[in-house]
Amino acid sequence: MSLLTSIRPSRRLLAVACALAAVVAGSGCGAFDTPEARPCAWLDRGPDGTHETGPQTVVLVDRSPSARPDRTTPPGSRVPDWTSTVLAVRELAPPAWEGGTLSAAAFDGTRATVSWEVDRAFASPVKGNDTLKKDRRGERRHCLEERLRTLAAEAPSTGGTDVLGALAAADDQLGSRRGRRTIVVATDGLTNTGCADLRTAGFDGTAEIKEAVKRCRTEGELPDLTGTDVHLVGIGHAARGAVPSSPQIAWLTTLWSSLCDATGASSCEVTAAARVRPADKAPRSTKPEPEVTFPAVAERHSGRQTTIVLPGSVLFATDRAELSGSAQRVLDAAARRITDLHPVSVAVLGHTDSRGSEQSGRRLSLARARAVRAALAQRGITVASARGYSDDRPRCTPEYHDGVPDHAAMACNRRVEIAVTVRG
Repeated sequence: MSLLTSIRPSRRLLAVACALAAVVAGSGCGAFDTPEARPCAWLDRGPDGTHETGPQTVVLVDRSPSARPDRTTPPGSRVPDWTSTVLAVRELAPPAWEGGTLSAAAFDGTRATVSWEVDRAFASPVKGNDTLKKDRRGERRHCLEERLRTLAAEAPSTGGTDVLGALAAADDQLGSRRGRRTIVVATDGLTNTGCADLRTAGFDGTAEIKEAVKRCRTEGELPDLTGTDVHLVGIGHAARGAVPSSPQIAWLTTLWSSLCDATGASSCEVTAAARVRPADKAPRSTKPEPEVTFPAVAERHSGRQTTIVLPGSVLFATDRAELSGSAQRVLDAAARRITDLHPVSVAVLGHTDSRGSEQSGRRLSLARARAVRAALAQRGITVASARGYSDDRPRCTPEYHDGVPDHAAMACNRRVEIAVTVRG
């Protein structure tokens, strides 16, 4: 027997011993630590410094208290599924980030608490035939899904939400390296810290949005996202608290689009689309969070007159003048406020947006004003007059930008106003 022949069985025995050691000890010889044995190990390996021009992708999921169910969440409720929501973004399909780095973290109320669970993991290009590529990419997507679900389940470290802080942390993570830059954030958008604090927001009108952007720019809280594609998904979908109306969600998406544009990002895609899932059993304890509310009643003051503004979507279905079930609570609140003002006279004014003909808008706005007058009369409020103005007196302009409708402005203009005059 030759020396070569006598050595081979020993090598085979060594291989078997190594494999057994890996099973028993949970780790093995380096030769057996392969992608097949640990398919998700790539998520824990950073770049080797030779891939400075590949795509860079950052994923952030909202773990703040408002994004998580608690004891007040009714059983069986559908809550945001942040993992499925971000994975539905086209830019998170594996081919989009192959040959580059991927980072992932959860965030809450401060930029400093963003901890990178996946820190610039390098995803080498997949090679082979179409079947092999499909299988390997499927494995990578599954690995990322598991890691994101772990992140989304993490308990918040603070009791707030800071979306701009998360974007700033993402910018830090991207650094100054070249290559395509993408940030994907899954969040309800209900920030309650910093310059974009929404706790006192009226969720009604473009002037408030412009003021928020100006304030954030002045206070230096807007990150520089030049050359970066930004995706914000799930806006308005909180796991607890009141549900915003469609106009309020439109206002919220417009706000984040405006703030994103102000960062200098190459593109900003902001959407309320979100995947949902049944709520898990509520955790034993969660951190308290300053509540962002969605006011149904807003006020304006001018001299002796107080104008109470009621969003049309809260009161009526589309193109209808019959009061909805949700309108009763709002009208109760309006009646209490009118009584508190001790009015001399009360008038109800209906308004619509510019869609449809002027005649149909005037007819609809008058019918809605009369419906509100009748409801107030049932609550003991005498209304001197009810008028319909169609779109003659828009509150938010313009409603179109280069032919594209501004849904937040339209929602702002669809309203009923109660003009309350008091003694001087």
